[in-house]
Amino acid sequence: MRAAAIRALALALVLSPNLGNAQARDVRAFAVAYKHELAAVQDYASFAAVIRAQFETEIAPHLRADAPNLVVYPENQTLMAYMLGQRGALARQILDEAGSTAALVSLGSSYSPQISYYQAKFPGTDSAGQLLQLALTDTLARLVMELFTSLATEYEVYLSVTSNLAPFERVTGPQVQTLKDPELDVDYAYEATEAPIYNRNFLFGPDGTLLTIQDKAYLVPIERDQQTGLGLTGIETAALPVFDLPFGRVATVISKDAWMIDVNERLDQLGAEILLQPEAFSTWGVSGGDLWPPDKFQRGGWWMLQQHPTPRINITPMLTGNFGDLSFDGQPLIAVEGPQGVSELCLMGQSPEPGWAAVGGWANLSQSAEQLCDPAQRPMLAELGAAIAPGSGDARENAYAHTVTWADLSLPAAVAPATRLPASTTASQTIADTGGHQLQPQLIKSSEGATLAWIDSYGEPNQNLALAHWNAADGWSDVQRPAPTAATAFDHFDNHWSPKLLADAQGLLLAFLAFATENWDVFSVRIGTDGSPGEPLRVDDADAEGGTQRERGHSRPLLLHDPDQPRHFMIWSDLRWPWIKPQIRISISTDGGASWSPSRRADAGPVQAEAEQLDARDAGETRGQAMPSARVLDDGSLLVAWQEPRPDGRPGLRVSQWNPDDGSAELHDLSSTSADAEFAPRILADGSRSWLFSERRDSAGGRQIQVRLRGTDGSWSAPQALDPSAVPGRVQRHAWPLLLDGRPAAVFSDNRAGDGDILLAHLGDARPVRLDDAAPGIDSHSPTATIGAGQDLLLVWQQETAAGPRLHGSHFSSPPTAVAQPPATRSGGGSWHWAGLWLLLAAASRGCAQQSPRRSPTQRC
Repeated sequence: MRAAAIRALALALVLSPNLGNAQARDVRAFAVAYKHELAAVQDYASFAAVIRAQFETEIAPHLRADAPNLVVYPENQTLMAYMLGQRGALARQILDEAGSTAALVSLGSSYSPQISYYQAKFPGTDSAGQLLQLALTDTLARLVMELFTSLATEYEVYLSVTSNLAPFERVTGPQVQTLKDPELDVDYAYEATEAPIYNRNFLFGPDGTLLTIQDKAYLVPIERDQQTGLGLTGIETAALPVFDLPFGRVATVISKDAWMIDVNERLDQLGAEILLQPEAFSTWGVSGGDLWPPDKFQRGGWWMLQQHPTPRINITPMLTGNFGDLSFDGQPLIAVEGPQGVSELCLMGQSPEPGWAAVGGWANLSQSAEQLCDPAQRPMLAELGAAIAPGSGDARENAYAHTVTWADLSLPAAVAPATRLPASTTASQTIADTGGHQLQPQLIKSSEGATLAWIDSYGEPNQNLALAHWNAADGWSDVQRPAPTAATAFDHFDNHWSPKLLADAQGLLLAFLAFATENWDVFSVRIGTDGSPGEPLRVDDADAEGGTQRERGHSRPLLLHDPDQPRHFMIWSDLRWPWIKPQIRISISTDGGASWSPSRRADAGPVQAEAEQLDARDAGETRGQAMPSARVLDDGSLLVAWQEPRPDGRPGLRVSQWNPDDGSAELHDLSSTSADAEFAPRILADGSRSWLFSERRDSAGGRQIQVRLRGTDGSWSAPQALDPSAVPGRVQRHAWPLLLDGRPAAVFSDNRAGDGDILLAHLGDARPVRLDDAAPGIDSHSPTATIGAGQDLLLVWQQETAAGPRLHGSHFSSPPTAVAQPPATRSGGGSWHWAGLWLLLAAASRGCAQQSPRRSPTQRC
């Protein structure tokens, strides 16, 4: 089948059984591959002509009349416009002769009046890149706010476009003559109101209204370089917004953000369903000794859709074309979660995989679909990539794609909120007023009560670790910072994420992710009995596979302690070069965390791979493993569960009983016990008893917590609903399992009433009890809990407030109770004999340890 035929399939794609339903949230999405060229920036009219020509020929004829249309332009859509008009004439001449840096430097003289103006307006701003960006405010903002707004209005489409800009406003007055382009006869200008420059995505509505601005968090080196680069500033992960549109909750992951575990987990918390991923990707067909570029790209937005349950659509436009010595290249695409998509589609040089709804062509060259979807053709494709790269001298140089791909998409209809459960009578309290954003709480029982770890910005630009202790007599202690770093405004190298605590005889051991090497790596730090932290220690061992620029993407570290032997376990999900999908890895410490063994895989698979093996996708390549959970069993083995796509791409669960002595594993694939997509496994173990909690997607697009029981022979029962009163189409998530009065239970978030509430359900009860006391409009989620010796319950959760995420907590002196037990059997995937279960539960037990705030559009930009 040729590429055109495959593209035709993508255009007619039906992604949801609800597409024909009038209530389904339908949208036709367009991902633009825009080739920027010097010929388009002779003046404003030439730039507008190229934009309009592409829109009128490749977008307008395909607009739907019976559903919204969303047009997404790439990252740095206005990059070539830096050299627009008479002021850019010298830079245009220099660009191809001396390169991008020399061309940008030459703009300093052309924009010297504007640079001087902003030096006076923002004293102390001395970055050459930042001052040039400020000087360009009127030029770039005029294009964004006028050209692209007019397209949105004329064609009545939702439209997103990205540009590097400071916050700005339209002004009239004496400064207009200084700020505006001298070629324009206008009486207004766009003036920067603040000094920092952001990589910004502007989302316009069909009437031209600016709906929201979404900024980039993680910057690449040329963006954050304050002297010879663009002088941009990244934003906090906690400040990333999500915006409601008629067809879904939309967020933006500008380029690098799509690979960042904290960005994706935060947007999943906020309920983002559609991710816009504006891209200015580098050479698409030349690996340069690194991963094959489409392989590297697949590790970003596509994989995040397969891993996280809330984001379900990714729309990626691509900037293409040479910018002097810099190259931008790639295929515009629309990704969905498996098993949706068109089975024949692929990225260049890959075999087809589930999850591609539409993939545009690559370059203005003639390759068949069979050539593009064949990994064996990579050498040939790399030769073509070198031919179109800057400075090749080949007749095909700069022959990049200038095209649009599109697909019809649909999310299930929104289900009306149900009645809210009564609030708890126990008042909650703020855990710590640090002045910063607070995320990812994790609570454990410790020597004198409980200890809480979380991520806190402390009002600074970084994400750092925080600890607080609790006891019944004194409540919460002051906040500790176990691994303080110096905050920086221009990068996120000091960011931490995903803290996990463990209490043992030596005090506390804390695991976390750190971005110190421009990769997410796994660290541990020992906190002594006196509360003093030791030196953080790198645990993962990925360096041997490729240095520090591989965006390894480790996620969710776990800490476990074998109570019968002096050994600790660290478990994480490891995206390691040259694999393009992650595996679950385990490392062991026998000295209390002072050192860690080389990692082994939880599925007993190969721990290393050669790039040549991966070209053929041999058996060493997994389908991608994520979200691990684990417990130590009585025999010293580890019970490890994780989420893994099934062969058709639908998320499912696998379990491994892993032997620490030799790394062998007994594997169980639980896909056969549930036909539905499943996410986020959590294991609860008590001696010989084990339960597996997970999130199951229902036919209406919601999620419910379900539970499996592990038999004495190691087999697993069919899943059962934890909460029989769950509302189809609404979302239960973030289950935190615990044994309460000897019975398996969980606290979790449930949005049946609209905003998330924190509920507690015992397995076997007819409905849960609500534990939070948040006011309507406050989304509560991510609960964590621990149980005291007297079966008192300490609970902490994350609340989304107007000031950002904050932690709240409550202490219940006795277990909250719900209503009576249900009938003896249940339907829906199997049944348990409840009388037998209660006999089992009566046996002696051993203790075991989004919506975002509504954001109104800004009046300034």
